Amino acid sequence: MKLHKVSSRVHANWDGETGGNVGVIELSDSAVAVDAQYPGSARKFRAAIPKVISQPLSHLLLTHIHGDHVFGNMVFNDLEIVGHRRLWEKMEQGLKKEWSPNSLEKMLETYRTDAPERWWLFEGLEIVVPTITFTDSWEMDGVQFTNHGGHSDCSSTVYVPEDRTLFAGDLLFVGMFPWAGDPTANPDHWIDAFQDMLKMDIETIIPGHGPLCDLHEVERQLSWMKEVKWVMQGLIQDGATEDVAASYDYRVLYPTDRPEWQKKSYARWYNVWKP
Repeated sequence: MKLHKVSSRVHANWDGETGGNVGVIELSDSAVAVDAQYPGSARKFRAAIPKVISQPLSHLLLTHIHGDHVFGNMVFNDLEIVGHRRLWEKMEQGLKKEWSPNSLEKMLETYRTDAPERWWLFEGLEIVVPTITFTDSWEMDGVQFTNHGGHSDCSSTVYVPEDRTLFAGDLLFVGMFPWAGDPTANPDHWIDAFQDMLKMDIETIIPGHGPLCDLHEVERQLSWMKEVKWVMQGLIQDGATEDVAASYDYRVLYPTDRPEWQKKSYARWYNVWKP
């Protein structure tokens, strides 16, 4: 994995080959990593960090709970791992349910048999939860870690004001439909998050998935999401069912190669906006 220079203190990878985008921020006497992908790719990510920065890692910041961002935590378990309070709660709940020993073993066996070419990413997976949590925001050496919700209730951004750089997590998908099927996804909070970003002094954004972008992309996606809300609320007022609203031909933001994911995302929004 190669980490590319984004700003004077920020390096990131956004090739999308092995999971969500990741990065590292160099501070005055340490460095923090942002997101961890999967165990296999996390090892490659961590090995690449000393090639671009000289400071030792002290923290891993998690933008949200989804596996392509947190399953690699085990590779950083010698650090302080920071996440929103709901991220910690959901991971703890997961350890009792879908990530319990028997369930995790079955999940890994499914990955091994159904996608053997990607098995190297998951092999040896152990679930590691945050050691530090926050409710609204957390700050270290000028780096601001803020919860917004939207994509999930624990979705948070990492802002480096001096570099005018933002890690947006999965509040931004660039070049692809924004996955919104998480049971805690809230489009109104997502809209609020976009509006918050537009008030910030940002030159470069590292999205959760896709290439680097700037605030013009935020404006574009905000406009589209508001339009979807307006159209869907009209359908709801006319008595549309969830299936009808989720299958409606909305204006295309980006084409999708996973129409079932898109439909599930619209269905989630329907259930938020339905009175």
